[in-house]
Amino acid sequence: MSLDTKYRPLRYEDVLGQEATVSVLRCFVDQGLGFRQSYLFAGRHGSGKTTLGRILARSLLCESPVEGGPCDQCMSCRSILELGVSESFVEVDAATNSGKADIQKILAEIGYSTFSGKRRIYLFDEAHQLSTSALDAMLKPLEEASQGSEDRRLVCIFCTTEPEKMRATILSRCAPAFVVNPLAPSVIAERLTQICDAEGIENDPQVLPLIAEITECHVRDAIKAVEGVSMLGPVNRANVVSYLHLDLNAVYLEVLSALGGSLDDVLSGLTALLGRVSPSTCYERLARAALFSYKVSLGLAKNPLYWDREALETVGNRHGDQLLDIASMLSIRLGKPTSATLECDLIQLHRVCSGERPPILSRTPQRFDELSPKVSAKVSMGSRSTERQKSCDLGKVSRLPASEVPPKPSHQDVGGVTLTANGVHVDRRAMKRDADTTRSGSQFSPFALSQSEFCRLLALRVNEISEGKCDRSSRPNNLGRT
Repeated sequence: MSLDTKYRPLRYEDVLGQEATVSVLRCFVDQGLGFRQSYLFAGRHGSGKTTLGRILARSLLCESPVEGGPCDQCMSCRSILELGVSESFVEVDAATNSGKADIQKILAEIGYSTFSGKRRIYLFDEAHQLSTSALDAMLKPLEEASQGSEDRRLVCIFCTTEPEKMRATILSRCAPAFVVNPLAPSVIAERLTQICDAEGIENDPQVLPLIAEITECHVRDAIKAVEGVSMLGPVNRANVVSYLHLDLNAVYLEVLSALGGSLDDVLSGLTALLGRVSPSTCYERLARAALFSYKVSLGLAKNPLYWDREALETVGNRHGDQLLDIASMLSIRLGKPTSATLECDLIQLHRVCSGERPPILSRTPQRFDELSPKVSAKVSMGSRSTERQKSCDLGKVSRLPASEVPPKPSHQDVGGVTLTANGVHVDRRAMKRDADTTRSGSQFSPFALSQSEFCRLLALRVNEISEGKCDRSSRPNNLGRT
């Protein structure tokens, strides 16, 4: 049996750092209000949501509760402790049993339990993965009360890492959500010390808080990390560094420090990283290292035990606010990143840090031609009909017979802007590009037409549009690419 399973809390007294939640749950059982609503536990993975749900289920079904907790002596408590389920308690993995058909079976069981007088409790792990149809099927039973009682026909315990995905109609049928708060590294280190002493594992007390920090204060992950390190020998810093790959932290910082300096150092560091960890892990660790460097250099955060403070400050002082750009770009990589995408992103970041490109966060498109091709296409399709209608309306207002269109309209410069006599604007940049192409002797150019010829053909086209000739076949062939 793994240590995280062996040392999972079985009573409220064994749960770490959730005193307020435990106190409320005890009151529900003590006052006989436990079956009048369902419950929801939310928190990060490995924080103890399912453990609290199981203890609550035993307390609600216990024949002789002790101070709102389970007695662990009656038939119901013994069955759940030994088998994990009982006649009245069912644990459902919502990740694999999330459909309406699965819920229909539960509702059929509720009908039988109502007839037999037995109560049932269902615990849904990863409850946010329940389908919409499954949740809809549960709404009425969750609200209906048993005949002659205020107790609900269906009482569920929902455990989820993503409570925002739960439907509001389900949450309204539950007691206020119980959020399982993360613990301090020192609290987790105390539990790890107890486990090491009980298992006879030699350990360095100074290293256990480091394990708690690197596992982001997830109790289950910290216990599993201790078990893995113990297979190498004593739980000391050398074995922790080897098992958890903490020696790579220096490489992550070297890659960040080399951005904007030597591209060879960036790519060689990346090669060393990809030889031991996956691209997705590289993205996560590099982004975290950039953010830590920024915060530590400004004194906004305490230095994590598993990072070198001097190295973090060096990176922070070198890049400054650019670290926000770096962390942002590395954090938003979508899909399944590969070594190639990581290499491309680091080269782009190298160009940003060396001043070859503007900062990523400030590169907001200001013109239509700066948008990505897909966005430009969508905007163009959405505005085509509007622009066509504007052109037709303009033609109706300034419509001229074709015979009266001046063949070579003159132009004049007003404040540095070129205007034709008929009010047609010609961008001076196009004129300059046309002149440069002519001087270079190019035989073909999209700007090969002269300014006067372009204005004459444009006026003809406006008249055609105003007369309803908007099909492509009527477009003059000699317009070329204009």
